[in-house]
Amino acid sequence: MAGYVDAGSLRDRLAVLELQEVRPGEWAWVPVRPAWGAVTLRDKSNLFSKVGLGARDAGIVLRRQCLTLANALGWAHGHLFLTSIVDRGGGYLDVGAAVVRPCSCTAVRTADSLGAGNRPETKEVLRISFPGVLTEKYVRYEREDTHAEQEASYVLVTGKPIRLLAGDLVTVRDGTAPGVYAVEAPHVLDEWKNEYEMRWRGDV
Repeated sequence: MAGYVDAGSLRDRLAVLELQEVRPGEWAWVPVRPAWGAVTLRDKSNLFSKVGLGARDAGIVLRRQCLTLANALGWAHGHLFLTSIVDRGGGYLDVGAAVVRPCSCTAVRTADSLGAGNRPETKEVLRISFPGVLTEKYVRYEREDTHAEQEASYVLVTGKPIRLLAGDLVTVRDGTAPGVYAVEAPHVLDEWKNEYEMRWRGDV
């Protein structure tokens, strides 16, 4: 029967997550309800980013429920970044996801203004903390006589509420590539997520 699912096969314990502002300027993935599903890791890449590299692909079968691509799923083996939701009939959903590792980020925006005595000063006008997913765009390595210099471009994928501008500085505090990055190109037209091309450069 098309769409038939053995309810006993839904053995993976999951949590449906929402990106919420838990304190002023601090965003986090918050569990809103538990769910049971069947998670299958697939031998292909999930292109969850339009301008960066993909991640391991997973297929999930869930009972039909209120779920959009703004949600994520918590799983014992990784964070599931949702990329497709299809009603398979019979009261179940087929969900596609990328298995990713979110990193803790803080973004700071500054602006120049005139202070006392018309002296120029720089003020912080935005500081927010949020989870994001960092994926590589390209890496270039150059060897010179006295030192090596590495320049790397990454793409930071965030939930829709996280709105950054070119020039904002993002500190990535954990994951595989911690550091301070400058936002170069925001991509915010997707309905469910934002993507930010960022650059780090330094001596190695």
